[in-house]
Amino acid sequence: MVTNGLPIGTAAIAVAIAAVILTFGLPLFFKEYFPYQTLLKQKHGRPTVTTASYKGRTALITGANGAFGSRAAGIFASRDIDTLVLVDVMDCTGVKEKIEADLSAAGKPIPKILIWKVDMMSFKGCMGLAERLRELEYLDHALLTAGILSFKRKESPDGWETSMQVNFLSTALVALLLLPVMKPSPGNPNPPVLTFVTTFGIYPSSFTMSVPKQGSYIKRLSNNKDGMEQGHQYGRSKAMLLYFAREMAARCSASKTAPKVTINSADPGTAWTPLTNANRDQFIPRIITQFSAREPEFCAVALVNGASASEESHGRIVHDFDFADYPPFTKRKSGQVAQKRVWEETREELESKIPEIRSVYSMLEAK
Repeated sequence: MVTNGLPIGTAAIAVAIAAVILTFGLPLFFKEYFPYQTLLKQKHGRPTVTTASYKGRTALITGANGAFGSRAAGIFASRDIDTLVLVDVMDCTGVKEKIEADLSAAGKPIPKILIWKVDMMSFKGCMGLAERLRELEYLDHALLTAGILSFKRKESPDGWETSMQVNFLSTALVALLLLPVMKPSPGNPNPPVLTFVTTFGIYPSSFTMSVPKQGSYIKRLSNNKDGMEQGHQYGRSKAMLLYFAREMAARCSASKTAPKVTINSADPGTAWTPLTNANRDQFIPRIITQFSAREPEFCAVALVNGASASEESHGRIVHDFDFADYPPFTKRKSGQVAQKRVWEETREELESKIPEIRSVYSMLEAK
């Protein structure tokens, strides 16, 4: 006897296989590559600022001219921040003037606002920050929002694919430069917080992130081609940064000489911004962004809360209202191995280009 051209036994097996795939395969696939439930939760999340006042404190924001960075700056300013440092390759005078106008209209005090231009497209450009940091007596909150999204491969002056340069290597360098100068202001009872920005895009990018047995892992990802690899380059560069952030947090905790700093990553969710507008011309990225986008203001609130989080957030990922798991591939033994490899390769590259950074690495190794 046959059913739709198949013997009954064969049809039953096919149905059973389909049932297994639907019951077990799809949930595993979504958990590994597309955590849609998390995206929906963020889309509908409406976080509020958890810190009532930043009176007497200093906050620094990279990418301060961007949609998230500029809004985060406005949030800090509206809650009595004492000193606000706006860092970007673009002139942040417009951001400063808007903050001052908004506060004046609301009858609120205007903080000291510093504008520092730093070009994160090269290591040399990042080093301009090292000199300026000496101006700060305290640094309570550092929020690293600077990033780029490009679907066409380009190279930085240092020879790295530009997403890998700005989103990962230069951000890692900036974090290392910030670490020694992070010191809480007298009115802040908590350790300073250094916050990296992470993204859902890491999950689908793991398709193209196999670790080579030999040679540099970072260079393999940087020496990519246009097409699928470049399409995932934002997520790939952020995955490298997530590895770096987690390892930096662990080493900071283990070091006897490193300052007491809370190091975490914050996922703001997705919004349509000048950065993500590049997705409009890409079918799948456009669909995903449209599926999960919310107002940029909520994304900025999530980042400010991450940069204000308690010591409990050290080494973790902060979402709107709770902590999130690391992507599955980063939690496996292979992910732990990859993390060490990313740390050592980054160190080798930065020390070869910026010898001054060796003192920070030595500080993190003091046991």
